[in-house]
Amino acid sequence: MNVLFVALGASRRPAVIRESARVVAERGDAAVLIRGASAWTGDPLPDGVDAIELPALERRYRPAAIRLLLYRIPRLLLHVLLPGPLRGIGDRVDAGYRRRVANRVDDRLARRYRRDRAAVRRRVIERELRTRSVGLVVVADPQSLVTVAELADVIAGAGARPAYSIASAAGRPPAGRTRG
Repeated sequence: MNVLFVALGASRRPAVIRESARVVAERGDAAVLIRGASAWTGDPLPDGVDAIELPALERRYRPAAIRLLLYRIPRLLLHVLLPGPLRGIGDRVDAGYRRRVANRVDDRLARRYRRDRAAVRRRVIERELRTRSVGLVVVADPQSLVTVAELADVIAGAGARPAYSIASAAGRPPAGRTRG
């Protein structure tokens, strides 16, 4: 099972580490959505668990039309016009074009298409859920609860279901005393 742990507050790091290690041990894929990597330096994630920074995803967001017009079409033209031994020249021209033209135009346009932060977050999370084919989204700490609640329809639309832990998703009773 592919599991995404949403731990934006990083207040329950040991529990996230323990549950993500359990997912990887059961031959699943685990990823942890975090707000910043600096909160996780003292408690590293187990091998096989990906850390995804939400602010970095939001910064890298570009609509498909912008990616196509500013980056993909010029690169394709350079690869077609400068084939074979001229490929190295084409790569240098492409790097110069990206640095001098495309990145500057993208920075100016970013003010417009990143204006609605909630819409950007919805698109970014939806893209991440679909590319990773996540089946379960675990709310790992209280600070993440609001974000997951705002994205509930996106999570459901991607075919995933929210849960509070791996045990609650598997239908197991909670650990500890269960009788009064």
